[in-house]
Amino acid sequence: MLKHIGKILFFMAGMFAGSTAFSGEPTMTNPLLSNPRPWCIGRFVFDRPATSEISNQRYEVRGDRIETQYNVSRDAYHSKIDALDKTMRANQRVNPVNLSEKTGHAWLEKIVSPTSDSRVFVYQEGVAKAAKLPFDTEGYIFAEGTLFHTTGWIGSAAIDRVDEIYNDTYRRIKARNNAAVPSESGFCFDGGIVTGSSPYGEEVSQSFALMPGRPALFLIKMRNSIDGDQNEPLTKTLPELRAQLNRLPGHYRILREGKRTVAGMDAEEVLFEIKDGGITSYRFYLLAPGDPDTLAKPHTAIQLLLGASSPDLTPEQATAPVDEAGALQVWDTLLNSLHLRPGAV
Repeated sequence: MLKHIGKILFFMAGMFAGSTAFSGEPTMTNPLLSNPRPWCIGRFVFDRPATSEISNQRYEVRGDRIETQYNVSRDAYHSKIDALDKTMRANQRVNPVNLSEKTGHAWLEKIVSPTSDSRVFVYQEGVAKAAKLPFDTEGYIFAEGTLFHTTGWIGSAAIDRVDEIYNDTYRRIKARNNAAVPSESGFCFDGGIVTGSSPYGEEVSQSFALMPGRPALFLIKMRNSIDGDQNEPLTKTLPELRAQLNRLPGHYRILREGKRTVAGMDAEEVLFEIKDGGITSYRFYLLAPGDPDTLAKPHTAIQLLLGASSPDLTPEQATAPVDEAGALQVWDTLLNSLHLRPGAV
């Protein structure tokens, strides 16, 4: 996640741009910082403005992506796993080299039931004679009217450990109220928490529309830090980022760049202002490489994107909802509020 931050920044740079008021006024008068409330993201917490909306989110634990569905009945859960069971048993694996060949082997390899209200299906859609292909996994956990759906894969060499793997992960997943910050150790995701500490990979990505209807986006991405992340600082990407901005209309200037600390981690930031005709936009980026030896210091990439040049928006709508001072205030306020949740690791 964001190992090569320049690619992500280039993608996002085409989406947003903007400027307007509120220099040294108190935080409560900044329209992008109204009613801040503690919000759990992974093993961390920050003060999320109450009026903001999540525009995108992704969670991954031990290689499995987790998605959440609310207000699901137990009957609906059973219908899903029954339909999946039927599909897995009815479909036959194919030979990737000869798709017309009948292998005589159903997709389904194994079913794991870590709890009474969960199922994991381990399967293959294809089988090769020259190599052992990995197995796909798909599972559901029903918890208090919430349905968690996981998708992932497992190498053929680990197939004998599939019960151990999913018994560990699934039994640690609990439903939770997103509005509440848990006090126990664990990794927060949408509507749930994977309790306890873990040596396995965890990834979270959330995007917050700070003023729905206006181009104002705050993005946080975290994953376990790995060896080599220290060799990919933000400053290494800066020349590429400047080249990308040079290809955009208008002109830019750097408001601030250098080292800073976020959530107890060493980080680097670079903050741009972009002016294109009557539209002023801001692109603020931060990267903390983290520490592979602790969950308390994940690889962390954060962006604030204000303003978006668009044919569907007037210059007044496209420009950032705040001016330079207001944009800096939003950035510093949100970053300074980010911290490791007490007891999270």
